[in-house]
Amino acid sequence: MANVLTEARANEMMDAGFHCSQAVAEHIAEKFGLDRGYYLRMTAGLGAGCNHGDTCGAISASIMGLGIAMGFDKEGDPEADARIKDAVRELEARFIEKHGSLLCRDLLNGYDAADPNRVSKPDTWANCGKYCEDAAALMDEIIDKKEE
Repeated sequence: MANVLTEARANEMMDAGFHCSQAVAEHIAEKFGLDRGYYLRMTAGLGAGCNHGDTCGAISASIMGLGIAMGFDKEGDPEADARIKDAVRELEARFIEKHGSLLCRDLLNGYDAADPNRVSKPDTWANCGKYCEDAAALMDEIIDKKEE
């Protein structure tokens, strides 16, 4: 696997039955040398905006990746807290600038996974691979910038 998540790889994953969040999680596991299965399981519930159309699963998983690289685990560290918050805000702002929203239902042109009467159109999921690629790339850029 490459050290970047491509739209094609994300689509392969989703065609195999994984969610957008899991496509990004596979990339995160590879990037940090972590257990693939663990991260696939951990992010399984994030797809389709946690199955109710809210924040895109690719974004949620990318934020988890930022946490792995930049998060904190000691109480009383306001500088570390500010760094991760700034990184998350940057990721979200740049994704919104590129795609207009963070919300899955917006990105899927109104398809709402929480609606019990939902019916997806043939192209409902057509851009999800691109959302995965872009979310992972933004995460990578923010992490790489931090490491410089």
